[in-house]
Amino acid sequence: MEISLLFLFTVVPAVILFGIAKSGLGGSVSLVSIPLMTFIMPLNQALAILLPILICSDFISAFKFRKEFDHNTLKLMVPFAAIGAIIGASTFSFFSEDYLKFILGIMGFLFAFHYFFLKKNADKPVKANFLKGAICSSLAGFTSFCAHSGGTPTSIYLLPLRLRKEIYVGTRIMFFTCINLVKLPFYIYLSMVNVSSFTQSLILLPLSVFGIFIGYRLLKVIKESIFYNAIYILILVASTKLIIDFLHTILF
Repeated sequence: MEISLLFLFTVVPAVILFGIAKSGLGGSVSLVSIPLMTFIMPLNQALAILLPILICSDFISAFKFRKEFDHNTLKLMVPFAAIGAIIGASTFSFFSEDYLKFILGIMGFLFAFHYFFLKKNADKPVKANFLKGAICSSLAGFTSFCAHSGGTPTSIYLLPLRLRKEIYVGTRIMFFTCINLVKLPFYIYLSMVNVSSFTQSLILLPLSVFGIFIGYRLLKVIKESIFYNAIYILILVASTKLIIDFLHTILF
């Protein structure tokens, strides 16, 4: 892993953004992290380097929010996400990264657009829905395995529940802690995570911890209404970028 100016402008901010996402603040902002890293390395290498970083960051965040999460929501989401991750492992060699990101972009854009422009009483919580939870969680597990991009499907299910800010963050953190642990043995089996990639992960880990610290500090001072609106805005911006990137790829 060669340190260069391009490295400082791509990999460094990408890992920091994942750390901020792991604090629960702006989870969807990490959608730009994988594209940033693929400027200087193949997708498989970027995914392999990031997974141990994500798991270590998960443990740090999970400890902080160990008493603030929704058990019933996790009981629904985790098993279906595990199924999605297994499907991702089974089909990983066949999937198109560009099309996967495009689908995520469309989902996130429609979700945020509906919130800002179509939905009345957007601040009113909705009831938990088994079918919606199962579908979103399965998609989250699949996209998380293939591109560490399970945040949008997760948000589509969790955000409308309007959980208390800390409970929302804690539930999201516990969810991805479980899913990333499910992914690890498959990454090892597919020879994606190895001694070389793990060494690079350890070198970059402090950047993620720094991002977590930034996220925690911001989370303490942001009001709940502003917090939710900021998350939806980040989803809209990140999703729009994914759609534009896809259109640029097929047109040019």
